[in-house]
This record gives sequence, structure tokens and C-alpha cells, in this order.
Amino acid sequence: MHYTLFLSLNFLFIPCAFSLGLENNVCPSLIEYHIAAVNPRCYHNPDVLSDVSTVAERHGYQVEANSVTTKDGYILTVHKITSSKAQGPMKPMFIQHGIATNSGPWVDIGNRSIAFYFADKGWTVYLGNARGSTYSDKHVKLNTHDAEFWNYRLDDIAAIDIPTQLEYVFTDSGQKSVYVGHSMGTSVVFMFASQYPELASQYLERIVALAPVAYLDGAPGITLVKPVAKPLLSILELFHVWGLFHHETLIHTFLVKGLCPNLPGPCRIFLDLAFGRTSQFSDRDLLLYFSYWPSGTSIFQLKQYLQIASSKKFQMYDYGSKKNKEMYGSEDPPTYPLEDLKLPVHLFYGENDSLYRKKNMKRLYDELGSSEKTAVSAGSEIGKKFNHIDFLYSEHLIEQIYEKMEAVLGGSGGGGGDDGGLDGGDDEEEEKEEEDDKEEEKDDDKEKEDDKEEEKDEEKNEEEDDDKDD
Repeated sequence: MHYTLFLSLNFLFIPCAFSLGLENNVCPSLIEYHIAAVNPRCYHNPDVLSDVSTVAERHGYQVEANSVTTKDGYILTVHKITSSKAQGPMKPMFIQHGIATNSGPWVDIGNRSIAFYFADKGWTVYLGNARGSTYSDKHVKLNTHDAEFWNYRLDDIAAIDIPTQLEYVFTDSGQKSVYVGHSMGTSVVFMFASQYPELASQYLERIVALAPVAYLDGAPGITLVKPVAKPLLSILELFHVWGLFHHETLIHTFLVKGLCPNLPGPCRIFLDLAFGRTSQFSDRDLLLYFSYWPSGTSIFQLKQYLQIASSKKFQMYDYGSKKNKEMYGSEDPPTYPLEDLKLPVHLFYGENDSLYRKKNMKRLYDELGSSEKTAVSAGSEIGKKFNHIDFLYSEHLIEQIYEKMEAVLGGSGGGGGDDGGLDGGDDEEEEKEEEDDKEEEKDDDKEKEDDKEEEKDEEKNEEEDDDKDD
């Protein structure tokens, strides 16, 4: 790894003409992307820069792209995938992607793809797409150039998009489905199923959470980006730039045909910095990843995650005390009652995940109201702890995730309440987390003071504007 990285960095300032507009788009190592056009070890993968329906059909699966419209006008796409290999009665599985992506990563790594694996096992696989993402960027009145199109939070995806899609799946299949979520896909189902437990029980049989995201205080990935992200998002909000990454075709083409073939080292380093270190992401999948990431996202989704990290609460969006009073009837945003989530839940977390902290995962596990719940540290048993995107691209997905999912989905998971070692412990790790907490508390206190001052200034400006109008 270090040798490959060293060689790749030698090319940092020497963009390679061979890789521009290359036909070969898969290479076994980073360094080989620089000579992809003439390297016999590199080859062309038609799934790069393709779309979900085309990829599924190319691999021999039946696929439908169905539209559902939310009560507030967003037109969402749900991909339905079935396999001719499946035998016996079909069971529905609904899979929801993470933030700033779409349903693409569920089909883009051939027979390691979760959608294809479970379709072959007899499941009807439904792939959800949240509002704003590549396949759900339409609205009955608005378009992506309207700021108002992007005026939504995680709360809206949880309360509107998720039940709208699940209702479609229930109507189409006539059965309750298994919900599989990754990252944001877990956050929004925790929100939905805790706020509307009866409706969740009507549509869902159980929840499988990959790289679950609920409590985020002290998470390394958040700590890294917060000093830059918070002021940047405030500026974007001020200037009504509320949508990010929605020119996907241009962005993906630039990343896949321009930047990453020429500078594969920095692109790979970015993945480690953003999602946690890993040895499981194959260099062969580099351009596949950037074929679907990033995807359209609202700045308010990102702001809500920063708020959750700062407040140390799994809460609704914080509009500021004045508007909170109007929206919620209290100055502080309500927290989601995880104890009301009664469905069986199976957590698969990664100890190298940039959003993981042991105490946060244990808190989530303990607060879930499920009588049947399990927690597994993905990859630990083979000494290859998962990072955030290993749940999408690891070379060990089948034995470390899919087969373990089959065990709990087949009922053998029972109600054992396996906590995956969350109670046990690495004393050194816990001491480090305690030290980090102390430092974070100091930063949070200062941040709260700054927020109060900012809120006072905003209220003062509003009052001055009202006086001028009078």
C-alpha cells in the first residue's frame, strides 16, 4: 500500500495523456491507471458511468424503474430487481442509500452487489432513492435550480420519503419488507420507525443497519470537517445555495474521465480521509465509486448531522429557539424516541468507520426499544475491520455481511441480543474516547456561545427590518 501510494504521488503533477478519455477504466493498482490505455492488465468495464437499470439488465436481471410521488410533490424512483435464478416464493427487501449518493452502489460490483446477491437468493429487491438524488431529482412544480427544491431536512426524508416508498413496496408485493439501510439510510429509518412505530410495523418486518448513524458526538469524521463545514454551510444558506452536487453527469464525468484516472493516488487518499482507513477497497473499484458519488444533497441534511454531533442528541432539525418554538412548541428541537422503535434491529458497524465511536454505538444499541436486536463488528473476526464504505465495496462482503444477514433474516438470529462486544472493552480505546470528550466539551461550550450570539444578531436584524417596514 505504502509503495503504491509513493509511486502514485510521483505522478501528482504529471497528468497522463493516456488516461484522458481512456477506454480501459479498471486497473489492478493505482499506479497502473497512468498507463491504462496501453496496459494489458487494465480493461474496460461498461458498468463505469452507467445507470442502475442498464447495469442490472447487463448482468441478466429483470429491472423496473417505478415512480412514486410524495405528498409534498417530490417524484422518487424505486428500482425493482428480480432474478430468473430465484426459486420459490419471493420476499421483499427494501434498500436505502446513504447521504450524497443513490441506488447505484447496490448494483455496481457485479456478483458482490447486494441487490444481485439477494435477488438470486429469492428476494424481490427494491432500491430506494431519496429526494434530490440522481434518480429522484424531479418535482411536480419545482426543479433543481430552485432553492426551494432543496429546502428539506433528514426529518422530511424520514417522515415522507421513507413511508411513501415503503407503501409502494407493500402495495406491489403484498408483504412486509426487510429494510436494509446504509449510513443516512439507517438514520432516516430510525427516525421514521421511532416517530411512527405503528406505521413502521405495518410496512416492515425488521431492520438491517449497515454502518449505522445516530449519535455522532466525537466521531473522527465529523471532528475533521466541522471547523470548515459549519461556516461554509452557513454562507451557502445565506446566499440560498441550498442544493449541492446536483449536476451529477458533469461531476461524475470529470471525476471518472479526468481527475481520478490521472491522479488516482489523491482520489484514493480522499476515500481514506473521508470514510476511515481500509485495506479492503480494491483499486479496481475506484472509478465505479465515483460513477455514483456525489449525488444531489441538501445543505440542510449536512447541517442536521452537524447539529446532532454538537448536541449529542438524536434530534430533529434545530431552526433556532424562536422558530423552534413555532415549529415544535419548544425552544429546543425534540429528540427521536428510540425506545419506541420496537421492530427487530440488526446493527453491522465498522470499527474503522470515520463516523464510529464505541460509546455512540453502545448508546444506540441500549436505547433501541427492540426486544430482538443484535450488533456485529463487521470484519473483526478476520482482522479486517470495516470502514464506512467497506459495507458497499469490501472484497469480503459476502462472508462478512450477506451471509450474516441471511442468518438473522432466516430467523436464526433469534432474540439473543448479541451486542457484538460493545459491553466489553479495550480500556485504552475507552480512555482515549474520554480524553476526546473533554476536549470536545470545551469546543462545544464555545460553539454554543457563538451560536447564541449569532442567533441574537439574527433576531436583532429581523426586528430592525420589521421596524423599517412599519
